[in-house]
Amino acid sequence: MVSSQSLAKSIVKGSLRPKPDEVVLISTYPHTIELAEATALECQKAGADPALWLDTDALFYGNFKNYSVESLHRVSGHCVGLLDYVNSYVWLNGPRNPAPMATVPREKFAAMFEGEKAHFDKMFAKVPKNVSLAIGQVTRERAKTYGLNYPKWKAMVEAATVVNTERLASLGNLVAGLVSRPVDVRVTAENGTKLKFRLAGPERKPYVHDGVISDEDLAVGTLASRSVDLPTGEVGIAPVEESASGTFVADVPIPQRGRLVEGLSWTFRNGKVTDFTAKKNLPFAQTNWAEATGAKDIFGEVSFGLNSKALPGFMQNSIVSGIVSISIGDNRGAGGKNDSSYGFSAPLAHGTVEIGGKTVIQDGTWTI
Repeated sequence: MVSSQSLAKSIVKGSLRPKPDEVVLISTYPHTIELAEATALECQKAGADPALWLDTDALFYGNFKNYSVESLHRVSGHCVGLLDYVNSYVWLNGPRNPAPMATVPREKFAAMFEGEKAHFDKMFAKVPKNVSLAIGQVTRERAKTYGLNYPKWKAMVEAATVVNTERLASLGNLVAGLVSRPVDVRVTAENGTKLKFRLAGPERKPYVHDGVISDEDLAVGTLASRSVDLPTGEVGIAPVEESASGTFVADVPIPQRGRLVEGLSWTFRNGKVTDFTAKKNLPFAQTNWAEATGAKDIFGEVSFGLNSKALPGFMQNSIVSGIVSISIGDNRGAGGKNDSSYGFSAPLAHGTVEIGGKTVIQDGTWTI
């Protein structure tokens, strides 16, 4: 078991690397308050200027009980105001229990997502550093809601968090080199996936999530390059948006608003989604689809998992070694041109990927 003190040191010294007087906001829920406090203390030792932001399940769900759709559609003054002076964020994630999400009217969740666009627009402009901790999501309540094995999930997240970051960086840099070329990519699988798209080349910089927000990551300058999840292990890039043609079918259930979206499928033509289906719980993948503005139905991003200790079928699918994930909608965080209030990502655990005519993943296993 990873202690709060050792994890806090890893967050601050290993990942965030704050400079003296750097303003750090640590967002926490009661079940992660010990880790939040330990992280703040490590920030103080590094000379940074930390503060804690406490949320609770009651306050989270109170948004939907106490505010109208019109109110939820307006961005929070706190969210946009904090970006005026906060340099870095540490997200410990919540709420503890996601089950009530399924009872919240879709219109209210959609209004909140739409209202958040102004927040994200400012995030893309300010590009603060972000470290997000999956351990805050690992609760018995969430495991029960999504039918997950809690002990196995917890053990997996802890093992994947302490994976060898040098090996992640080595593989990540190799993959980053492959996706930095202007070549075609093909993704296929026995579940009906047959997708082709093109990479933009040097004009689009990939992000490498190896656990450290390095000077090189800061130089890339995108929100994705300045962010890291723990556990980590992912390389992503915004390809040529109009180049996607074919079908992508997810083979891993996607936890969303208290339900599992199963068998999600997108069909693309010239980068545009022409068919959007799922075998189960499609509306939970389309929360603000009807209300969304901008390039909501445009091919956005591809990422590849690197972490050999992570397992598919939980909530950290994009980092699992050999998984390929596809996103639609807003991709400005990865340096793309899609501007939208909607975005969604789906994983494929047993796919085969060719980059520039070379097979790099075969049935979910790296071959490089």
